[in-house]
Amino acid sequence: MIRGNKIEHQVYDPSHRQQVLAEMTKNFPAYFETFSLKPLDQVFAEHIRKHAQEQDAYRDYMDRIALDEFDYDAAAFKGHTKKRCPIIRRCLQANDEVMKDYKISFNNVTGRQLLDTVSKLSDFAVAYVANFNDQVHEAASTPGDLGLNNLNESEYGCGGVIGYGIQSSLLYGVYPRNFAHRSQNAVWSLYFLSGRKDFGLLDGSEFLMAHPDLGTCEQNYFYPAELFAFYALHIYRLLKEASAKAGIHFHDHNRYIYLSAFCDHVGDRHRNDINTYRRSSEYADTHWF
Repeated sequence: MIRGNKIEHQVYDPSHRQQVLAEMTKNFPAYFETFSLKPLDQVFAEHIRKHAQEQDAYRDYMDRIALDEFDYDAAAFKGHTKKRCPIIRRCLQANDEVMKDYKISFNNVTGRQLLDTVSKLSDFAVAYVANFNDQVHEAASTPGDLGLNNLNESEYGCGGVIGYGIQSSLLYGVYPRNFAHRSQNAVWSLYFLSGRKDFGLLDGSEFLMAHPDLGTCEQNYFYPAELFAFYALHIYRLLKEASAKAGIHFHDHNRYIYLSAFCDHVGDRHRNDINTYRRSSEYADTHWF
């Protein structure tokens, strides 16, 4: 996908989705083979431990009663977010060049805008989890079956500060049973698992965001929530089946922590590729080694 263009409607076609799923299914075993070279029980346990370290912080940040208290001083919620929201704090502290625009957006957003968005996400999550069924979820056969389309609406985002990636970090941070983590590694993983193919899309792979003026590519941070969740669930099902054959049986409450562990592995396998995609020619001339 090219920055500034809308995602091509073809990505929603069942025939297109089937092509992507087939390619992911074909490529998955090779990645699982290298993933399982390490003791899987230890790998998963470490990811579960790391998630638990921040889960209370996300719970406190997303707590509806606590959010309501900021209604009396919404401006204070911006400083609270900067200190208490793990993912936003990391984004603001990052030295990554790509985070410059994020920091500018955060400086420009108001506490009220942040509070309204996080409150909407909290309400959405509570209602979604209350009606969640594990078997129905894992049996989803279309993106619409997952009930996440509303997350694409503007009221669930906030001026360059809370987009799909931050959304998923907040939701996954509290509810890893219900929501896949749309991390950078996760979207890159979909690109590599799909064989880096464009499947006939004019703008290239739907999982990449190309910046033609810079000569760079990033993972597609605008990728629609329900489509990401649909492909993430497919990879999770493959991972669950392969892990069971290896003697590792999953617990539903850690569902998407297992997937994040695998996506991190795929991202690590392609770190040099990812760094190459993200470098402009000017940057490469002065930093390539």
